[in-house]
Amino acid sequence: MKRNIARATLVIASVAAIWAMAIPAMSQSLPGFGTVMTYNVNEGTDFLQVVGATTLPQFLVGVGQIITQVQSTNPPERMQAVARQILEARPELLSIQEVDQWSTGTFDPVAGTCGTMTLQYDMLQELLSDLAAQGGHYEVAVQVTQNAFPPTPGLIPPATYICVAVTDHDVILARTDLPSWIFHWSNPESGQFENELVLPTPVGPVPYPRAWASVDGQFFGHPFHYIDTHLESFDAGIRELQGGELRAGPASSSLPVIIAMDSNAQAFPQPQDPTYTDFISAGYNDVWSGLYPKRAGLTCCQDEADNNPVSQLYQRIDLVLTHGSVRPWGAVLIGANPQSRLPDGLWPSDHAALVAGVVVESK
Repeated sequence: MKRNIARATLVIASVAAIWAMAIPAMSQSLPGFGTVMTYNVNEGTDFLQVVGATTLPQFLVGVGQIITQVQSTNPPERMQAVARQILEARPELLSIQEVDQWSTGTFDPVAGTCGTMTLQYDMLQELLSDLAAQGGHYEVAVQVTQNAFPPTPGLIPPATYICVAVTDHDVILARTDLPSWIFHWSNPESGQFENELVLPTPVGPVPYPRAWASVDGQFFGHPFHYIDTHLESFDAGIRELQGGELRAGPASSSLPVIIAMDSNAQAFPQPQDPTYTDFISAGYNDVWSGLYPKRAGLTCCQDEADNNPVSQLYQRIDLVLTHGSVRPWGAVLIGANPQSRLPDGLWPSDHAALVAGVVVESK
C-alpha cells in the first residue's frame, strides 16, 4: 500500500513537472488576454483657488482653502474605497493619476518663513496598504513626479497661518500574483513633457508640468507597450502639443501600444477635443467607443470636494487607446453610480475608473 501511494505521488509530481514546463512554452500560442485600468483618484483640488488669485491676500486665502478642501475629502478613507474598486477588476496593469503627498507646517508671517513640514497624506502608500490589507497583490512599476509645489504660505481665515507643500505623481501599478507566462512587465520609463503650462500668480510664475510613465508588458507571451499619462487640463493648446509629444516619443514603439490615461480631452459629448481627434486621426482606437458607440461612458467630473449627492459626470475624458495589433474584448466603468458613494456621502474620486479588457495579437 505504501509503495502504491509512493508511486502515485511520483506520477502526480512528474505530471505536475511536465505541465510546469509545457504551459509556459505553450503560452505564446494562447490569446494575449489581459485587463488594464485607468483611474484618476483625485488629489482633492483643481488649484482654482490660487489660479484665479490676483493679489497676495487672495493667494494666501486660496492656499488655505485648498488644504481645507483636501482635508474634507478624507484621502485615507477614499483610498480604502479605491482599493476595493481596483480589486473588483484586478487589472494586470493600472494607471493612476493625482496620487499626492500633502505636507503641512507652521508659517511665521513676521519672518515670512515656513517651519518644519509634516507629511499629512501619502495617497500612494495609503492605497498600497489598503490593497494589501484587502488581499491585493500590486507593486509600483513606475512612479513619476508630475508637479511639485514647495512649502507655500496660506491663510485660513480669520488668522490661522499655515504652510502647504504637495507633490503630485502618476503611477503604474502591476500585479505580482501571476506567473510570468501569464503576465510579465519590464523596462520602466518616465519623463515630463517639454510643453507645459506656466501659471501667473501674485508670487510669480509657477510652472505646472505634466508627465508620462511606461512599461513593456506581456500577456501570455504577447508583448506590448503600456503608457500612463495625465495631459494638461487648463490649456487646450498645450494639451494638444503634449499629445503630439506622446505619440512621437513614448508611444512610438514597434510593439502594440496601450495608453490608459486621463487625457483631459473630451471624447464625448460633441464637440470632441482636438487632442482626442488627433489620436484618432493618427490611427489610435478608442476601446470604449469601439465597443459601445451609442453609450456615453461618462467619467468626469464630480464636484472637486467629492460630496455632491447627485452624480455630476458630464464628459468622457478617461480613455484607453490602442494602436497596432490590439483589440478590445470588454470595458466597464467603476465608481460612476451613486452606490459607489461612501457612508459619509463622499465619492471615492471625482472621476469614474475605466477598466478595459484587451487581446494583444502580436507575438
